[in-house]
Amino acid sequence: MYKVLVVIFALLTLSGCVSPIALQEQTPTPEYQNKEPILISVIDNRKKVKEGKPETFIGRAHATFGIPVDWDVNAILATEKTDKSLTLSQWLQTRIVTGLTEKGWQVKAADFKTVPTETIANHTLTEQESQHLLVLDLQEWFFSINLNWVSSFNFDTDVDTYLFDKTRGLTYQKNTQERDVIEEEGSESPQNNVLRAYHDQLLQILSDPELKALILQEPPVKTAESTTTL
Repeated sequence: MYKVLVVIFALLTLSGCVSPIALQEQTPTPEYQNKEPILISVIDNRKKVKEGKPETFIGRAHATFGIPVDWDVNAILATEKTDKSLTLSQWLQTRIVTGLTEKGWQVKAADFKTVPTETIANHTLTEQESQHLLVLDLQEWFFSINLNWVSSFNFDTDVDTYLFDKTRGLTYQKNTQERDVIEEEGSESPQNNVLRAYHDQLLQILSDPELKALILQEPPVKTAESTTTL
């Protein structure tokens, strides 16, 4: 019973009187636009999930007396009606697709459970008539926040990013592992502080100069095979 009351207190503290930021502020929109169709997939390989946490788990809040309470997608990230049934990876994937679509990209979601081989990636790209497949493989995506005062909170991320090209295969692979200390805004709710942290991290990954150059790279020009008449 006591644990239930702690959870209720945490949710009341979260909601407060501040509305969640608009969807447009949650979606990453890098300062470039792809020329060819691209698929987006976010995969959940977090250790905490493998150890038993649900795929909706996103972090931990310390409420009354510092007692930790697990937070999930529905408690803090579900600002849209369709968010309530999403896992963390699905929520992130949806935000990326939405943001890139608003930017004018030709983008679709691709629901992989594991990082595909080059053969599977090529088959999917051919089937979906797309040039690129961008995969974010989550090793860690976790925050720990204290609801008892306004200060800062840790946001830990460990993401492997892959870019597959239909004609060139795997062209990009990078690991982003960081602990960001997010300074909270007293005028914002814990919810909005988390949503902005998520937005900023996704935007950082998508804005990597090397990734940008490869996405904007023109596909090889197909030339007709020469024939010899005997």
